[in-house]
Amino acid sequence: MANAVSYEYLKSIQGVPGGIPTLDGDGQIPEIQLPDSAVSPFKGQFADEAELTTEYPTAGLADYAYVDDTNSFWYWNPALTVPAWVNQEIEEADYLLLSTAEKAMVPYLIVATTVVTP
Repeated sequence: MANAVSYEYLKSIQGVPGGIPTLDGDGQIPEIQLPDSAVSPFKGQFADEAELTTEYPTAGLADYAYVDDTNSFWYWNPALTVPAWVNQEIEEADYLLLSTAEKAMVPYLIVATTVVTP
């Protein structure tokens, strides 16, 4: 009888806050069962934008990654009409076109617009 009670107790605390984490099909603890402090918003370093968007087609607020071919950080911007990854470095002319909400979601680094004179 003690084994049945212990088994039922253990089953009741699986996958709940303060309980025992379960494993997914890959043998990993699902991110949703980890405390916020254990989940980093940094998604990693990627060769290019295509690799980043393939690995993370969507993301969460404050998520960011480094993209080698642009030598810059990219942030997930949920305030866009269609949420997307955006390069932190943005030309001044493009920055001026963003809404206040779009500007607030990413710590943009404004790059002076290059003017070419003949």
